[in-house]
Amino acid sequence: MTARDRIPARWLAPPAAVLAVNAYLVNTNHADASRNGVYLAGVVISGLVSALVFGGYALLASRLSRADPVAALALRAPAAPRRAAAHVVAAVAVIALTGIVLEPLLHGDRAQGLTPNRPPHGHEWLTLAAALLVLGLLVPLGEELLFRGLGFAAVGRFAVPVTATAFAIAHGLPALLPPVFVAGLVLGELRRRTSSLWPGVAAHATVNLLGIVAAVLTAG
Repeated sequence: MTARDRIPARWLAPPAAVLAVNAYLVNTNHADASRNGVYLAGVVISGLVSALVFGGYALLASRLSRADPVAALALRAPAAPRRAAAHVVAAVAVIALTGIVLEPLLHGDRAQGLTPNRPPHGHEWLTLAAALLVLGLLVPLGEELLFRGLGFAAVGRFAVPVTATAFAIAHGLPALLPPVFVAGLVLGELRRRTSSLWPGVAAHATVNLLGIVAAVLTAG
C-alpha cells in the first residue's frame, strides 16, 4: 500500500462512535417498530441519510487526509473485469446461501424487521420503489465506501477481518452478527482480490435487492 492509498486510522474514530451508538439504539428498540420497514417512509429516509453520511464521510476523509480518493477508496475499475464478475457471482451465492441456512436458526430478518411479511397496499408501492433504490443501491454504496473503502485504507494488512467485524457489529442485532460477519468477510475478500470497490458494491446491492424482492414475492 502506497502513501496515496493510506488514510490515517484516526479518521475511523467518528464513524466508529456513530456506529456504536446506532448499534445500541437498534439493539434496545423492539423490531416491531420497523416491521415491514420497506413500506415505511421513515425507514427509507433513515437509510438514505445513513448512506449519504457514511459515503460522504469516507470521501471527505480521503480528501482531508490528502490521500488520492480514487486510490485510497479503490474507486477504480477492476483490472480483470470478467474475473471480477465471476467473483461477484460467487460472492452473491455465498452470502445468499449463508443467509438461507442461518435464517431458520437465528431469525435475523425477523429481528431486523425490514423485509415484508405481507404484500404492499396502495401508496406502499411507491415506498417500496424508493426502498429498492435506497436500501438496494444507495445503502450498499455508502457502506462499501465506509467499510471496504475507508476501512481498508486505514486498517491495512488486517482489513478483511477487522472491517468484517465492524460491519457485523454496526448492524446492531445479535441475530445478524453471524450472517453479516460472513458477508463482510466475503465482501472484504472481493475488495482484496479485485483491488476495486465496485465489485463489492455490485455484490452487496444484488444481495439486498434479491432479499427485498424475494421477501415481497413470498409475503402473505
